[in-house]
Amino acid sequence: MDKYRETVRTKKCTGCNSCVNICPVNVISMKEDLEGFNYPIVDVDSCIRCGKCETVCPVLQDEYHYLNDIIKKNAMKIYAAWSKNDDIRRQSTSGGIYSELAASILDNRGYISGAVYDEAHMVRHWITDQREDLEKLRQSKYVQSDMGSIYKNIGDLLNQGKIVLFCGTPCQCEGVFHYCKAQGIETTRLYLIDFICRGSNSPKVYRKFLDELEEKYHSKVSRVWFKNKTFGWNCFSTKIDFENGTCYLEDRFHDTYIRGYIEENLYIRPSCSDCKFKGLRRIADITLADFWGVQLEEAMQETDGGTSMVMVHTEKGKRLWNSIKPKVFWKEKKLEDVIPGNDCFEHSVKPGVHREQFFLDLDNMPVIENIERFLKKRE
Repeated sequence: MDKYRETVRTKKCTGCNSCVNICPVNVISMKEDLEGFNYPIVDVDSCIRCGKCETVCPVLQDEYHYLNDIIKKNAMKIYAAWSKNDDIRRQSTSGGIYSELAASILDNRGYISGAVYDEAHMVRHWITDQREDLEKLRQSKYVQSDMGSIYKNIGDLLNQGKIVLFCGTPCQCEGVFHYCKAQGIETTRLYLIDFICRGSNSPKVYRKFLDELEEKYHSKVSRVWFKNKTFGWNCFSTKIDFENGTCYLEDRFHDTYIRGYIEENLYIRPSCSDCKFKGLRRIADITLADFWGVQLEEAMQETDGGTSMVMVHTEKGKRLWNSIKPKVFWKEKKLEDVIPGNDCFEHSVKPGVHREQFFLDLDNMPVIENIERFLKKRE
């Protein structure tokens, strides 16, 4: 319990919610701090000191329950790939591979879990067995998701003998795995997909950004679509539709929110600046990402429609990948092809030099103005 409390106190906590889900007496809750990130709060008077919160906290797991790095590197396979279904590829952030993997699970009467937008366009994790819901789970969502009680939901389904595919950040995948292990839940039917993560953004900053756009466009948001491909995959954009028919559309070089995230690292969760789930040390069966800078021998292959990097780590992941091969274009690649365009595979993003000042002024000035004053000028 002491290690757990120290993790939260020093803000090494990833906000994965696994401790809230595992607590047998429900004395742990999540509370938002001034930056907008959720951290666990423990009712110490009611705590029974069982230590289960420490057994599931991803940050506190020193023993890795999977192959060592050298063996894993020799065993893994890497592919550049995209769905042959043009609609799926266009509607997806990268090449649509998650959609194809999830569809394979659904075809086998399984359940899929991932991040979705709620009615207020905030992000939370959700689980479903309906194919028509797959569209909601597509696309990157550049704000930390609320995991809620998703661990318990996954555990219940696994105990019923169901197949479950969970997609989330590496730390969230760790939380799911350790929750199941602590509860004695069999995980042979659990498929974990993570992605190369750059860090989770503050929900408070994201919501303030939407609020200001609603004021500017005199209408409520009807849809948020990060990494929209209006200008292509390499020049992705942020597209936000409003109920009155208007639209905010800015590419990656001009969208204030994305620039504050990618260029200045203004509002990433503190724990993300020292992430321990980098490189090959991840629990996932498959890792997905944009395959930035990918080179293919066939000149006629158009990568700008969106190209996924697929890294298969386990035999279970290999079986799932093999189940979709007929539906995707793929070419085998090497780890050295991935690293140049995906530095965050191995390294954490450090806090921006203006991060502290940004948050000091977050409640005192418009958020777009707050971000833009730290951005370098562009034409």
